[in-house]
Amino acid sequence: MSDTCTEAVREKVLALIASTYDSDAAFERAVKIPDKTVNNWRRGRSASFMRMLPELSRLFGTGISELLSLPVGRDSSELSEDEMHLVHLYRKSRTIPKPLRAALRETIESTINLYTESAKVLTQKPAKPQK
Repeated sequence: MSDTCTEAVREKVLALIASTYDSDAAFERAVKIPDKTVNNWRRGRSASFMRMLPELSRLFGTGISELLSLPVGRDSSELSEDEMHLVHLYRKSRTIPKPLRAALRETIESTINLYTESAKVLTQKPAKPQK
């Protein structure tokens, strides 16, 4: 795996830790890893997080492919470029605390519903004027 990919994974893992736990020590206790492990990850002294990807994906409720920045699924060819862009934007929201992420999802859903309803009204044929 390239250094660039490992660095991207490191950044995601550290962001998830920061958004989910009060401290690195709290995370280390929760997953039962030695003290200063996360500090070593931050300093680039260790990439042991790569061996922990299955556990980290379960812990943070995300897929390993998401941590690795792989495509949405095995075959994402059915998604348009706009859809892929939205998926990637939503994936970036993993660093947002869960309550704010839920509010973001609700806002996105409401906005899409509003635009969908507006589009229906705009595309309706105007009523013929009565004589």
